[in-house]
Amino acid sequence: MLAAGLLLTIGASQHAEAQEGKTVKSVDVQYVGYQTVAKDRILSSTSTRVGDKLSLAVVDEDVQNLYKSGDVENVKVLAENVSGGVALIYVVQTRAVYGGAQFAGNTVVDTNKLKRQVDLRVNSPIDEEALKTAREDMQEIYRKKGFSEATVSYRIGAPTAEGYSVVVFEIDEGTQGVIGNIEFVGNTAFPSARLKEQMTQKEKGPLSFIGDKGAADAETLAQDVRAIEDFYRDNGYLNAKVVNVSRVRSDAKYVDVILTIDEGGTYVVDSLAINGISVLSMQDDVMPYLRTKAGDKFAGNSLKSDIKLITDQYGSRGYADAQVIPRLEDAGNGAVRVVIDVTEGRAYRIGQIHIEGNDKTKDHVIRRELPLEPGQPFDTTKTEVTQRRLENMNYFANVELMPLPTSYLDEKDLLIRVVEKPTGSVNFGAGFSSIDSLTGFFEITQSNFDLFDWPSFSGGGQRFRFSARAGGERQDYSISITEPWAFGHRIALTTEGYYRDLLFVSDQYDQRNVGGAINLRKSLGEFTYGTVEYRGENVKITTEPNASPLFMAEAGSFFKSSINVSVVRDTRDNIFLPRTGSKISAGFEFAGLGGDVDDNIFTVQGSKYFNLPYDAIVSFVGRYQYSSDGDHIFTRHFLGGANNLRGFDYRDVGPRDPVSLEVLGGNQAWYGTAEVTVPIVEKIRGALFYDIGEVSDGPVGSVGGGVNSDWGIGVRMFVLGNAPVRLDYAFPLQADQFNDEGGRFQFTMGAQF
Repeated sequence: MLAAGLLLTIGASQHAEAQEGKTVKSVDVQYVGYQTVAKDRILSSTSTRVGDKLSLAVVDEDVQNLYKSGDVENVKVLAENVSGGVALIYVVQTRAVYGGAQFAGNTVVDTNKLKRQVDLRVNSPIDEEALKTAREDMQEIYRKKGFSEATVSYRIGAPTAEGYSVVVFEIDEGTQGVIGNIEFVGNTAFPSARLKEQMTQKEKGPLSFIGDKGAADAETLAQDVRAIEDFYRDNGYLNAKVVNVSRVRSDAKYVDVILTIDEGGTYVVDSLAINGISVLSMQDDVMPYLRTKAGDKFAGNSLKSDIKLITDQYGSRGYADAQVIPRLEDAGNGAVRVVIDVTEGRAYRIGQIHIEGNDKTKDHVIRRELPLEPGQPFDTTKTEVTQRRLENMNYFANVELMPLPTSYLDEKDLLIRVVEKPTGSVNFGAGFSSIDSLTGFFEITQSNFDLFDWPSFSGGGQRFRFSARAGGERQDYSISITEPWAFGHRIALTTEGYYRDLLFVSDQYDQRNVGGAINLRKSLGEFTYGTVEYRGENVKITTEPNASPLFMAEAGSFFKSSINVSVVRDTRDNIFLPRTGSKISAGFEFAGLGGDVDDNIFTVQGSKYFNLPYDAIVSFVGRYQYSSDGDHIFTRHFLGGANNLRGFDYRDVGPRDPVSLEVLGGNQAWYGTAEVTVPIVEKIRGALFYDIGEVSDGPVGSVGGGVNSDWGIGVRMFVLGNAPVRLDYAFPLQADQFNDEGGRFQFTMGAQF
């Protein structure tokens, strides 16, 4: 403890306690070594002043503040008796002041680029942690260029008379070794492409600037070797080994990596024995669920699953120390005996739950996510749920859960230690799509917002978003706040306000929407949730002077008041690039709640995903919508564009105005899409798709309609984050008499949730 250390240093000739309460007659600073920080700055971090009564507690705080300032390496405090009181002296060793950086040995990487990795300013104290981070960042730059053996070290030069020290970074670049090819020798059970999937290091390709392909280093290669051996063992090849790894230089820049594998043979499970179980029922709790069975081919992943099953059975009953250890014994003739030894330990209940590291996030924001409470059994399966919940909040860079012993034999405390990370972002720039052309955007988001914590507005677990998009074809502004635990329950309450001026929907009219919404969302199960939303908005339709009579009849300002109820079941494994699972939703929108619009809309839609060999993904997507009374163009339905029928222009499929031939929309619309995507290179996939759909039941006097379909090819690029950039070119197969049969290019950025 710092206070304990202070008691040893304070006092020149008598005990510190005897000086407690005496009047401070003077406060001074003495330096050990170079004086790189002014006295005034040192004293500005302390609160003890001349005339104060000496307080060891206050002096203790002064010492802590000096260390926190970053200006000092060491502090000692002396209190000397003088006439009428004590003289207080802070003896400090100040940090060396950063005087810049020099580099030696770098020929591949420019000095200015290396300098930018040093997060220190001239005249600021030298921070060793910042220098260590800079060294690691420099080595990463070299690694990405293929110099995996490059090393970076640094030394801090002696201070000048003014106290400045220059940091010298010395670089040994080594030789370049970008991976050109990865080859396997001896693999017969699995193709080389399957083994490459287990590796972190990848071959250099024409698009390797996207991601980290081609980089080669010994540590990652050793991890890849272990991953390949684990893959073999999980599939029954217990004796599989990578017996040799060769790096063969093909030219001055590239090396080929050759891995020689001794696969060994597969094994059959001769017998399975489990020892040490007394708390569980072998017949009811264990045996029916085991994947490892006598007579089957041995598989390491099955044994791992069985170990977790038994561990979880104990963990769910509070046996937090239960150990499940497997043994494999050779039974001869290609068979293996599997023995699982169990040490049960004892059952525990939860004592106290401690949370550390949440400097910003409020304590209750974390505690409300916990499925555990003091006094309950120490259920380790629920601690795993806790870990996932806290990680999924995306507030923390790291989450650790640790049981702690207590003074009670049957009790353990739970320590939750988190490391917070930034949760707010500001984004701005420009975007383009084939729907609304070029737009500029500005967006502020804070996923850990607190409306009532002025001025920081953070740490309350709420979600805030402000978005502005403006261009020649649209003006779009919105603000929303979500409280995920409304009314003390796991119910998400979202309030939203928006202004949307949509100029791209038609050549015959413009549409402006101004309104707000209140939305409640409640989980109805692991994969299912329901929503109830009230929305009130003013919709203004402004027609062009030369618009046709049917469009002129749409003009006006209308207030729409509606309630929307929907149920969604979502089992997709990823919202941006689903490989398996499905999403199905059904919803009713009831309008006519005192407004000018009396229309009820029913929507049902679904998607299903299948993952095939070589990471091919097949998806089927469909939607049906019906409006009971399509008296207004903004309640009718349209098809066409990047999100449904890609072989046609945006909103260009459906019944039309006979004069202008512009689409008026219809009361019913359906479409279906079948698509397959395959990986081309890392983060880029190719697509082949087929779309079909129809809009019908248009306004009286409209013409056209019917089934339209198209097929096409596309590219999905995950280069700017998780949401893909989608490039598609589609060719109409079926088209009504008003749509031409030429191809269409569609470009969008983002995923459909």
